[in-house]
Amino acid sequence: MRLKGWWLRPLMYLGGLLAAVAVAGIARAADLVIPGSGNPEHVLTLLAEDFNTQQIVNRVTVPPSSGTAGAIRDVLAGTAVLGRLGRKLKPDEAAQGLAYIPLGRDPVAFAGGSGVTINGLTHAQAVEAYSGQAANWMAFGGQPGPIRAIGRESTDASRQAINRVLPAFENMMFGEGVKIVHLDPQLIELLDRFPGALGFLNRSALASAKTKIVYLAFNGVEPTAESVEAGRYPLWLEFGLVHRTGVLPPEARGFVDYLRSASALRILKTQGVLAAAEAPQPR
Repeated sequence: MRLKGWWLRPLMYLGGLLAAVAVAGIARAADLVIPGSGNPEHVLTLLAEDFNTQQIVNRVTVPPSSGTAGAIRDVLAGTAVLGRLGRKLKPDEAAQGLAYIPLGRDPVAFAGGSGVTINGLTHAQAVEAYSGQAANWMAFGGQPGPIRAIGRESTDASRQAINRVLPAFENMMFGEGVKIVHLDPQLIELLDRFPGALGFLNRSALASAKTKIVYLAFNGVEPTAESVEAGRYPLWLEFGLVHRTGVLPPEARGFVDYLRSASALRILKTQGVLAAAEAPQPR
């Protein structure tokens, strides 16, 4: 009898394997794609990777930046359940039926390329560099070399963080030599390419640079989460997620719940982000 039924065993094994695959397919929810701003892209990628290793039911992916406007557009159109923002929702955006989930505050740093030899900028020097009044790093006590300043459009979250502190920055006409870019990866690419470059971006996003980045103190204060928490460093942005009010399917709810876990908070901290739960509240 054993010999007679030997050929059934591979079929039984194959049947069991197919059944397991079918069950797994039924249990697995649709992948959760979170489009949007480049500001939280790097840190959210790390969070998604950690979340994906902790469970097999859902899978989160973070595509390349399409901007905060892209996140809002996709969520309103229903092509994305969650989007990532580099700032809080504006009142008119919330009025369209959108809800905001804060993740944390990230210091916005003036950053130099690998060849920059100064340690910091004053608010006056930042204005001089971007207005074109200062074109060489020698003007700030650095080694000779052109300042290749990289600017952003007025709606950029990092620039808005600077505008709050430097009104002159908001209304400034950038100098002729300033290169304007519209996405964070483009700014990082130029910082990587030109050792004498100068740009500004939130610190966790700058961590994706492939070369050495020189983080510049602002008015003598280092751009760290600790300085933001203590109220000593004024340049920071808050990033988070957006979804339709009352619309948060299980795969999105699972990831949102994970973002409040000890594991997620640890990642935020290691990336220099002051988690929303730890940020000072308005008085």
